[in-house]
Amino acid sequence: MTDQISLLEQARKRDPTALAQIYDTYATKIYAYIYRHVGDAHRAEDLTSAVFLKMLEALDKNKFARDALQSWLYRIAHNIIVDDVRKRQRRPTSALHDGLALPPESTPDYMVTQRLQSEELLQAINQLTEDQRTVIILRFGEGLTAPQVANILDKTEEAVRALQRRGLANLRKQYAQNDRGRREEE
Repeated sequence: MTDQISLLEQARKRDPTALAQIYDTYATKIYAYIYRHVGDAHRAEDLTSAVFLKMLEALDKNKFARDALQSWLYRIAHNIIVDDVRKRQRRPTSALHDGLALPPESTPDYMVTQRLQSEELLQAINQLTEDQRTVIILRFGEGLTAPQVANILDKTEEAVRALQRRGLANLRKQYAQNDRGRREEE
């Protein structure tokens, strides 16, 4: 914790080494989070760059993170994603496509099964509300805690847990419907 506070103090002084360390530490995580939302590598790269540009702009406005740097960066990323979605609502795109990497198994049957399961999961996640999808991605895709997610989304922990419960319940429901549909087809 002391290291992070020291890093924040150095970053506030515009120390290039501290800023580079922040970028090196968080860029991949922020990119992965954004990619899970937008499903497009180029767009995710652009939005990740926007996050770190906002970070630098916050230095100029004296609004740089006070303590929880990771949560602060995820909040910026979340806000940038929301803005991007609003801009693109006229042209709907499929979020989260190809968001899960296949394991490097060698058998074609295994790879096909994994791919179908990944696509089914992504389709199910896309059916959730935006808040449920964001909570599920942050909790399970990024491995963040409920308090961290609450801080990022500016919600209470109870609200985050409720969104998680509802999101998981909706995913279970969708999987049950898909299973029934497959059995009826057979």
